[in-house]
Amino acid sequence: MDIPLITPKRVSNTCVTCRVRKVRCDGLRDVCSNCARLGFTCTYDDGNSGPGSGIGDMGAESVAVPRRRVRQACQSCHSRKAKCSGTTPKCDRCRVQGLECIYRPSKRSRISSSLGFGFSPGQFGGEMTGFEGSAGTGFGPRDEYLSDHSRSISSDHVEIARPMSPTAGANRELPAPDESLIMRTFDNYFRHIHHLPAFSFLHRASLMQRYHAGLMDRALLLSLVGITSMMTDLGPGLQDYGAKCIDLAEALILRDLEKPTALKLQALVLIIKYRIFCRRFSSAFMLLAIASRFAAALRMNLEHPKLCFLAQESRRRLMWALYMIDTGIAAGHPDFLLWSGRPDAIRIKLPCNERNFEFDHPEITEYLVPPPPLPDGSLPPLPDDIGFLALHIRIFWIRSRVLQFTKSLLGQAPGAAELAAVPGKCEELKADLDAFEARLPVSFRWTEGNVRLRTYSPRLAVYVMTHLWWRQCHCDLFRVALAGLRETLPREAIDMLDPEFVRLCRRQCYEHARAMADMFSVLLQLDKGVPVCDLDLPLCVNMCARMMNYLLLTGGDELGITAEAVGEMTNVCLRVVKQATAGPAVAAIREEIEKLIADGWKRPATPTRTGTPAPVRMLDESALDPLLSRGNRAGSPLGDEASQTAPTSAIPDPQPQISAPTPQYPSQVPRTAISVPEAVAAAPAPQTEEEGRAGAMSESALTHASNAFEGALDGMHFGMEAFGMDPMNWYPGPADWMDPDLGRM
Repeated sequence: MDIPLITPKRVSNTCVTCRVRKVRCDGLRDVCSNCARLGFTCTYDDGNSGPGSGIGDMGAESVAVPRRRVRQACQSCHSRKAKCSGTTPKCDRCRVQGLECIYRPSKRSRISSSLGFGFSPGQFGGEMTGFEGSAGTGFGPRDEYLSDHSRSISSDHVEIARPMSPTAGANRELPAPDESLIMRTFDNYFRHIHHLPAFSFLHRASLMQRYHAGLMDRALLLSLVGITSMMTDLGPGLQDYGAKCIDLAEALILRDLEKPTALKLQALVLIIKYRIFCRRFSSAFMLLAIASRFAAALRMNLEHPKLCFLAQESRRRLMWALYMIDTGIAAGHPDFLLWSGRPDAIRIKLPCNERNFEFDHPEITEYLVPPPPLPDGSLPPLPDDIGFLALHIRIFWIRSRVLQFTKSLLGQAPGAAELAAVPGKCEELKADLDAFEARLPVSFRWTEGNVRLRTYSPRLAVYVMTHLWWRQCHCDLFRVALAGLRETLPREAIDMLDPEFVRLCRRQCYEHARAMADMFSVLLQLDKGVPVCDLDLPLCVNMCARMMNYLLLTGGDELGITAEAVGEMTNVCLRVVKQATAGPAVAAIREEIEKLIADGWKRPATPTRTGTPAPVRMLDESALDPLLSRGNRAGSPLGDEASQTAPTSAIPDPQPQISAPTPQYPSQVPRTAISVPEAVAAAPAPQTEEEGRAGAMSESALTHASNAFEGALDGMHFGMEAFGMDPMNWYPGPADWMDPDLGRM
C-alpha cells in the first residue's frame, strides 16, 4: 500500500496581520514594514505547527487587529480634516481644546431611531419633564434625552401602537421623512413661516443643532413637515403626506397626555394651526384645551429667570402663540375664554424683536398692558428695539376686549342703563386703539414707502397683519350699531341710541374698511406679491368685502359709496385671497367672495332664541362606538361638520329684509364657475328600507318615555366662526357653529 508523502508547507511571505487586513506584505522578518509602521503584532504562518494543531489554519482569525480608523469623526474634526479619536461624549481633540463635540448620527439612526429624542437643556433651560431616560434603549449617553416615544422605534417606518381613528389606522406604517425633505422643511419654515406671530417660537440654530445631534423629537418634526407642506410647496404629493404626518404627530401626543413637555406643546400649536387651515375647527377647539393644560402644567405663563435668555424667549413666544389662538377661537365669548379671558394670569413679558432672539441678545421688554401716560399726559415712547411681534400680541389683547364688550351686549336684551353706557365704552376702547397707533415709531407706521422697504423682508407679513387688525378692531367695535348684522344690537335697541352715535359707527366702519381695501391694493403691487400669511389675512379680506357691500346696500348715498367703487374693491379682495396660502379654509373664503360678487350681499337669517335647535352633527363620525348598529348611526347627530346647515325656512325674520339692486362689478364671476368643496357637496348615502325601519323603531321607543341619554350625542357645530376671526358671521350654514339658542352670535 502506497503511503502518500506529506509535503512540507510552503513558507509564507505574508504575515497573518497583513492577510487579515488584505494588504500587500513585504515579508520582512521578524516584523514586516506595515506592522512596524502601524505598531501591529507581526506573525507568520510558516507551518511550524503540526497539521492537527490548527494554529496555521486559525491564525488569521485569532489575530485581533486594532482599529485604526474610527467609525465616525465628530463634526468639529471633520470640518477641519483633523484626526478624531471617536470617543464619547467628547473626542480627545475637542476635550483638549475645549470645543463642543457633536457627532452626526447615521442616516438610519437619524431618520428612524432618533426621531423620538428629547429637547436641548440649553434651549429649554434643562427642564426634562417627561423626558426621563429609559433603561435598555441602547443609546448609551443619550438616554437622558430620550422621550418615551423613541422607545418603540427600531426601523425605518414609524408605527402607531393603537390607531386613534380611521385616519390614524391608515397611517399604521408611515415612511419617515428623508434627509432632503427634512432639510427643505426647515428651510421653507424658517424662510416663509417662522416670522408669522403664531409660529415664531422655534429658534433655528437650537433646532438645527439638536437635529444634527440626533435629538429631534418625533412629534415636533412630523408637525413641522405637516404645517410646512400646507403653507408652502415642498414638492408634488407632499400635502397628502403632510396630512398623515399631522395625524401621526397628534396620535403620539395624545398617547402620552400624562407627560406634558415643551416639545409636545410646540407640536400641538403647529397641529392646531394645521387643523384651522383645514377647516377642522372642532379638532382645533379641543386640542387648544389640551395645549392650555400643557402650558399651565409647565408654568409657561410665568417667568423663569434661572433659564438662559433663549430658553425664556422661546417659552414666552410659545405662550403668546397660545394666547393669540385662544383669542381667535373664543372670539370674546365668555364660555370659551381660556387665556384671553384672564390676561393677568400670563405674568410674562412680551417677546423681543427677531434679531435679538436670533443672535441671543438679551432684551428687556414691556408687559402686555401698556404703561400708563406720563404725568404731563403724554404717552411713553416705545423701546427702540421693540419688534412687531410684541405689537401684534398687544393688538390682539385690544381686540379681545372689543369682542368681549360686544358679546356682553348680546347675551341678553340690554336695558336703558346698558345702552346709555355703550357710547362711552366705545370711546374708551377707541382711545386705546388711538394710543396704540400714537406710540408707533415713524418707521412702524403704515405708509406705502414703509411697505415697499419691507418687500423682501420676511417680517412683511407681521407688519401688514398688525395694521390690518388695528383697522379691523374699529370695524368690530363700531359694528355694534349696524342694524341687520349679527354681532349687533337689536333694531329696537339701536333706535334707542343717539342717532349721531349710530351715524358715527357707520362712518367709522366705512373709513376703516376702505382703508383695508387700499392696503390690499398696495400688496398686489409688490414685486413678490402677497406674502405667506396666516389665515388672518383671508378672513380680514372677507370681512372687508362684506362690510363694503353691506354699507353700499344700506345707505351708500349717505357715505358717498358707489357700486363701481365697491365692485372694484371686492375684486381686489378676491385677487388677494387667490394669492393667499392655500387650504380648505382659504378655499371656502374665496368661494364666499366669488358668491358675493355674483349674487351680492344678503342679510343672513337669524335663528330665533325660543326655538329648539336641530341636532347638530360633529365632525368625526369615528367618535361613535364601532359596535353601534347602522340604524342607530343613521339617526345619530354625528357626521360631517361641513355638510350641516341649520334650517332657515321656518325661522322668522325679526327685521325687514333689505332690498337693493345688486351692484354691477367690473368682472362678474359666473355662478357656475364657483367650486364647491367636496365635503359640502357630498350628499349622505341613501338609507335602505330596513335601516329606516330599524331607526324608526328605535326612535319611537325612546321618544315616548323619559331617557337619561336624550341629547347625549348632540354637539356643537364648529364652522368658520369657531376660529373667531369671522365674528360678523356673514354667511349662514357651515359658518354657524354656535347653538342657535345662544343668540345672534
